[in-house]
Amino acid sequence: MTRAAQFGKTGMPEIFRLLQTGNVRLVSIFGSRDEANKLWVHYILDVDNCEYRVLSAPADAPIPSATAITPSAAWYERELRDQFGIQIDGHPDLRPLLFHENWPDGVHPLSQEVRDVPWASGAYQFLKVDGTGVCEVPVGPVHAGIIEPGHFRFSVVGDTVLHLELRHFYTHKGTEKLFQAIPAMDGARIAESVSGDNCFAHAVAYSQAVELACDAAAPRRAQALRLVGQEMERMMAHIGDVGALCGDVGFPVPAAYTSRLKESLLQESADLFGTRYWRSIAVPGGVTKDISTANASRLRRTITTIAAEFAELAQAILETPSVQNRFESTGVLKAAIAQDLAVVGPVARAAGLRLDVRNDHAYGAYRNWLFTPAMYHYGDVLSRARVRIDETAASALLLEEVLEDLPTGDVLATFDVLENATGFSAVESPRGELLYWIEIRGGRIARCHIKSPSFQNWPALPLTMAGNIIADFPLINKSFNLSYSGCDR
Repeated sequence: MTRAAQFGKTGMPEIFRLLQTGNVRLVSIFGSRDEANKLWVHYILDVDNCEYRVLSAPADAPIPSATAITPSAAWYERELRDQFGIQIDGHPDLRPLLFHENWPDGVHPLSQEVRDVPWASGAYQFLKVDGTGVCEVPVGPVHAGIIEPGHFRFSVVGDTVLHLELRHFYTHKGTEKLFQAIPAMDGARIAESVSGDNCFAHAVAYSQAVELACDAAAPRRAQALRLVGQEMERMMAHIGDVGALCGDVGFPVPAAYTSRLKESLLQESADLFGTRYWRSIAVPGGVTKDISTANASRLRRTITTIAAEFAELAQAILETPSVQNRFESTGVLKAAIAQDLAVVGPVARAAGLRLDVRNDHAYGAYRNWLFTPAMYHYGDVLSRARVRIDETAASALLLEEVLEDLPTGDVLATFDVLENATGFSAVESPRGELLYWIEIRGGRIARCHIKSPSFQNWPALPLTMAGNIIADFPLINKSFNLSYSGCDR
């Protein structure tokens, strides 16, 4: 988040007027209760890709749905209803989003205590597609391997998909409820548990939200090390994703090779920072681990070597005809749909949307670096792979420059947590825009909202399946690489 972000209380007409302008992107919608127990609904908007605005309106009466104006509001409004019991007028689909058949009606966990919730029994109505030769193929929620649960229901004719409906939140952890009443300085450990492979981005986003709420800042060296951790996390994620795509099209050699490259980065992190996935490093005020000049040089050399090996491997992957045949024109996400659903991250950039928090809302050490986000316009599996390949190279170059000239000084600053404060921070995680909004009361977290890039992007995935064959679903799904846990949070 930049300090230019604006907060304000207003009425629904003003919020809807802004949403109807062509230069505003809906970032998130969420609810909270103030000290007087009054219910509020908050809208975070991105104006002209350069300014975040947080607009809040009372929700003590039913509120109008924004879904007709911006379809990206659909899941957020369903979540509002589940978590707070807020009534949404005019929403096209008010089936429960978070809660399954065992959850009773009238119990809203962020608006009341939820001890000893009674077991209920209900039914979830999936969309029924009728027609000659149409049949349903349910997949999940339990899958082979170690991936988390999610249910996918395909309506098909032969092998061709007509419609896909997904249902998630089997791993819903109630994370936003867990934040309530904990000391603000201790929240990073919960934040980094939201999505294991992006744990550092979550910890940085939370830590920056606390710092900005309390008008504090991490030292320059800490900000640079946070950048190092985020870009290493991005490299590990993207290299692994490209390898997973190769595995899904029966190309095992590069799949194995990318695993080795990713493992080299993980081992280097463990050797130099004591943690493979950068856990317990980002905290409010900075970072808990430093690096010597010699080790910074060592890390720089390792990154240069891995980036060169991956670039050579990626070229071979993209020039393989069988890969091109499977990747190209598969799982197309059209730019208009991507814009309507406000998708973020590599998925957005592969569909031609120029969105990157590091560039649009520069934060921390990213304020000192200018770069052009990798972009393609076809929105298919190949484009999403190319974005990740290009971003891996860009991350390596950025890391080489930062590690060559790390600022001197401390890596952790102390500051007093304000008794009452509100703030938020956005970062560009490997999956896209990740945002934390916090409210502090008495030095403790009263409300923490997490806008996850996976929560934002999952609704777009089914819209890429129509016309594809069902056997291509694992490939398309992996090209999105969305987190079940990060979505369910």
